[in-house]
Amino acid sequence: MKAILSTFKGACCALAFTLLLVATAEAQRISGRVSDAETTEALAGATVAVKDANRGTVSDADGIFNMEAKPGEILVVSYVGYATQTIVLGNQPVINVELRVDNMLQEVTVAALGLNKEKAKVGYAVQDVKGDDLLKAREPNAVNSLAGKVAGLTVGASPELLGAPNLSLRGSNPIFVVDGVPVNSDTWNISADDIETFTVLKGPAAAALYGFRSKDGVIMITTKKGTTDKRGVRIEFNTSQMIESGFNAIPKVNSEYGPGDHGRYAFKDGRGGGINDGDYDIWGPRFEGQLIPQYDSPVDPVTGERQGTPWVARGKDNLQRFLRPGYQSNNNISVSTSSEKMDMRFSTSYNYQQGMVPNTQLNVANFNVYNGLRFSDKVKLESNLNYNRQFTDNYPDVQYGPNSMIYNVIIWGGADWDVDQLRDYWQPGKEGVQQIYAEYQRYNNPWFLAYEWLRGHQKTDIYGQTALSWAISPGLEFKVRTAITTYDLFRNEKFPYSATVYGREEARGDYREDKRTLFENNTDAYLNLDRHLGDNFTLNALVGGNIRTFKYESNYTSTNYLNVPGLYSFSNTANPLYASNFRSKMQVQSGYYSIDFGIKSFLFLSHTGRVDHLSTLPKKNNTFYYPSVGASVLISELANLGPVSFLKLRTSYANVKEALTTRYIGATPADSYPLEYGSYYASSYDGPSYSNSSVYSSPLVYNGQPGSYFTNTIVNPDLAPSSRTNYEGGLEAKFWRNRIGLDVTYFQYIDGPQIFSKPISEASGYTGQLINAVKTKKAGWEVSLSGSPLKNAGGLSWDVLVNWSTYKETLEELPEGTDVLFGFFKKGDRLDKYYDSGVVKDQQGNIINDASGRPITNPVPQFLGYSNPDWVWSVVNKVSWKNLTLGFQFDGRVGGVITNYIQRQTFRGGRNILTTEGEMGAARLADWLNQKAGKYSDPQVNGNYVGDGVKLVGGKIEYDQYGNVTNWDELEFAPNTTKTFLQDYISRYYATAEANLMSKTFSKLREVTLTYQLPQKWFDGRGVIRSANVSLVGRNLLYFAEKKDIDLDQYIGTNYSGLQSPTAKRYGININITF
Repeated sequence: MKAILSTFKGACCALAFTLLLVATAEAQRISGRVSDAETTEALAGATVAVKDANRGTVSDADGIFNMEAKPGEILVVSYVGYATQTIVLGNQPVINVELRVDNMLQEVTVAALGLNKEKAKVGYAVQDVKGDDLLKAREPNAVNSLAGKVAGLTVGASPELLGAPNLSLRGSNPIFVVDGVPVNSDTWNISADDIETFTVLKGPAAAALYGFRSKDGVIMITTKKGTTDKRGVRIEFNTSQMIESGFNAIPKVNSEYGPGDHGRYAFKDGRGGGINDGDYDIWGPRFEGQLIPQYDSPVDPVTGERQGTPWVARGKDNLQRFLRPGYQSNNNISVSTSSEKMDMRFSTSYNYQQGMVPNTQLNVANFNVYNGLRFSDKVKLESNLNYNRQFTDNYPDVQYGPNSMIYNVIIWGGADWDVDQLRDYWQPGKEGVQQIYAEYQRYNNPWFLAYEWLRGHQKTDIYGQTALSWAISPGLEFKVRTAITTYDLFRNEKFPYSATVYGREEARGDYREDKRTLFENNTDAYLNLDRHLGDNFTLNALVGGNIRTFKYESNYTSTNYLNVPGLYSFSNTANPLYASNFRSKMQVQSGYYSIDFGIKSFLFLSHTGRVDHLSTLPKKNNTFYYPSVGASVLISELANLGPVSFLKLRTSYANVKEALTTRYIGATPADSYPLEYGSYYASSYDGPSYSNSSVYSSPLVYNGQPGSYFTNTIVNPDLAPSSRTNYEGGLEAKFWRNRIGLDVTYFQYIDGPQIFSKPISEASGYTGQLINAVKTKKAGWEVSLSGSPLKNAGGLSWDVLVNWSTYKETLEELPEGTDVLFGFFKKGDRLDKYYDSGVVKDQQGNIINDASGRPITNPVPQFLGYSNPDWVWSVVNKVSWKNLTLGFQFDGRVGGVITNYIQRQTFRGGRNILTTEGEMGAARLADWLNQKAGKYSDPQVNGNYVGDGVKLVGGKIEYDQYGNVTNWDELEFAPNTTKTFLQDYISRYYATAEANLMSKTFSKLREVTLTYQLPQKWFDGRGVIRSANVSLVGRNLLYFAEKKDIDLDQYIGTNYSGLQSPTAKRYGININITF
């Protein structure tokens, strides 16, 4: 932390010195009037700014503006609903500007292959986000910043260090494309400082030219290039410093009771030798100061017995005291230059994140370079390269198991120990061999986890491209481009002596290494024709081809316990090593074309086609074609619509295919994963799955010995690719001179026939066969409403963007001879129906309890609700006044259910705060008092908690295959009056998913920025600084949900939460300086 503060102080000093530099060029005072070109009316509140300088002013009520600027600078004049004008300044002191109403025909977006297209002409849904808008309130991961910015795109930010966000674009996981070329991305290898725009191509019709990888949509990234600054050089410095503190979601636990079972506990050896002192729950004695032998109690030197010490809650708020404030530092400097023959940009970024868990951190260094060289007016060579390095010696793993701090501190750890007293985590005389803790059979000292159980991650990503374009003649261009995306990943785990975890109960340590290497090359060549055919028609036609080559290798090796404690080397293995390796190759050969035809300025038709030859399919079906067509009609070009300044109707159709590839890959894809705990790291892959191949797997089957298994799936030589058909329609409208904008989209996907593993009789020697079957339908709506409700001559303006989206997916067609899919799903059912464990209820909805007074669990999973939200929303605001700009965003989701796993386990473990409150709290206290009085041995004493519902007093329940009760007339019920121990009741009821169900509805104040643009007069004159601004920023400042022991943000499309790190608010400062 001292090093971080020292670095930050140094950066502040350097920044303060820089801000005092004084320039050499003279600025002049200019003035003018901004007016409507047709009516000559004054435009009050028009923005007049110097390009690439972050300074400017607004026109007053009479359209008049005054400012200082230098000759040669570019003035940008803009007003809502009008086309922007740029003016190169000379020595003239007065500049009058006439703006024309923007008919939206000139707005440009980025389409497939990185081509620019006029947005009004495309027949599909697309939405752009400016990269600079995401640089103030920074996220550690650049993609997280897209949350709420695009209708239909849901970003589930992970709270974990190095955790990638869960992405859902219309319910699917999109690919990433950088400057027209797909890249393999874990989302951490994308630098926010180098992004000009994010362009989200939402469906297959928009992205079909990218082939089978595009079926789930595309997030296109256009990187920054050379400067347009007339001086030829532009230097920009951007720094953000943020603190993470103040919890939004953290489990609430009780500190009233300690570890044990049914109120009984005494420590002897922490391995079960005492009274419930090993692998325990938190159902032990109440903290009342009574004398109980504990892990640190003195041992009688004569008898060797531990003496009792006061039983008190020493460890209130252990987790909060164990965690520390997180810290995030993002720093970037870029240099861009341009001339008649060349454009260049160099950018380097260094991002540091200190985790909230002690001794955890992440470093990400990024270098990006672009070079554009014009040999002549016809020939241009462009190249860019991005180098990204992620490295850390330790990152936390919080997924369920003794590896997790949540597991050890919250779920199964009580308040009987003080986390601060366990910082010296080695037992005296057993340093390096035996940790000290309150239990030695299953759980681990959190400090020991943080400083000894280390997980390293080092990953190098390189992606880039070189492209040569030749303007053969006006409107005819040939381009060839070759690109690579590659990564080398090294992860290791140092598992120390005395650490206990599932599957490694001998606690003798281990060392593991996970190495993965990927290389991919994409080479394109295409010819592009862009012509006007007379006065009324336009034609753009493209034809080209692509070759994609792919190679992947991985090696996973682990010791089988260590001989020497603390020596992390494969040569130190006590038993034969475990090792697994995997290699894959793939090639895709493709040809493609596109045609765009325009009729006057109101009708635009488009058509694309692509043929892929894919090596993963059987030869007879490994070449396939998929088309797309689209149309857009500009109604506003055909008639005067009054307040409607722009109206466009659009529609599109596409059919794309894919086969036997997978997006992500784990450590041991050819074998079973050897670890029974922790998270399973999946890296980006997009390679062959070999699921239709005759292959062997070789897992460890008994006593560490390997075995071999032939595939359980029959190879299908006639297997064809799966298919997705996309129908889409929408409208785009602008009202009152473009002051309000509306974009509405309806989409429908028909997925199928899919590649489906059909179960077959195991008597055949197999369990399934891949066939082409099953169709599903996904349909939904997306709405974006933008506007400028306020814009006046005093410089006050308010811009707002509202996004809303929803979709549902249903089962439309089952395999031949099948009525039910996956045991529950019938034709017409929603595919996000959630079936899981539940209790039996009578016909009035009352819980049915057995003779013991505990709920009866249904033997068949029951329908509990729908996993997906009903809809997703966001409101993005920007309020400006003179030199101040306030930005803030609220977003969230409504509907859907999820099983809260942290609640489930804290209830079962006895740690949940609700077990000490209300009726539960009273029953638990009464149970404890009975135990304290020695009444547990009395057979007449059976606890003090009476569960809700009725009791079965006659008959035996019978069920059908779906868990429905079939013999109601044979059953007899009475009100439940049977008392039971609270621990026993909870262990039964809260073991079901139904008991822990919660709504997925939540909302967040996602981000807040307050930016002050430093007055330009501070820099005009003799300084090297062109402009500067300072922002106070915050993220995740408010969080609203039904329960706050988990943060729902990351859970997209899933119906079961895992363990997660507590989430917290983040706030700090951003400084941007342009030289």
